[in-house]
Amino acid sequence: MPTFIKYIQNEEHYSEVLSRITSVRKTLWIGTADIKDVYVKQNSSAIPLLGQLADLLKRGVGVRLVHAKEPGSNFQEDFDKFPILTTELERVLCPRVHFKMIIFDLETVYIGSANLTGAGIGMKGPNRRNFESGILTISKYSTFTFSGKFSTTNE
Repeated sequence: MPTFIKYIQNEEHYSEVLSRITSVRKTLWIGTADIKDVYVKQNSSAIPLLGQLADLLKRGVGVRLVHAKEPGSNFQEDFDKFPILTTELERVLCPRVHFKMIIFDLETVYIGSANLTGAGIGMKGPNRRNFESGILTISKYSTFTFSGKFSTTNE
C-alpha cells in the first residue's frame, strides 16, 4: 500500500474524512474529546451519524468509540433509535481523552483538531463551523502508531 498524506481543513473534515465512514469494511475506531449528535447527508436528507454506525455494525464492522464525556440529551435520543448500538458498539468513556482520531480499516488515519460535533467535523456551513485542521494519511507506520492509542486508553 503506497503512503499517502493530505492536509485537511475546515469543510474538508466532512467531505474527506466523515464521508469515508460508509465505505469501511472491517473496523472503524473513533476517538474524540467531545461528541454531539452529528448528522450526515444520505441521498437528499440528513440522518444521524449514529445511524451510519448502526448500519456498519449490522454489516459486521467492528466500531469502537472512545470519548471523554457523556454526550447531551440530543445524542442520547438519537442513540436510543438504534438498539444495535447498545449491544454491539464498543464504547469507552475516558475523561482523560483529548485526542481526535479516526482509523478506517486499520489502513487510513485522520488525526487533527476536530471533535465529533457538527461544528467540528460535521456538515455545518462555513460560517457556523470551527476552524479545524488535521492530517489524513495512509501509512503503515502511522496506522500502527496511532492504533496503539486506542489499545492503551481505558476507563
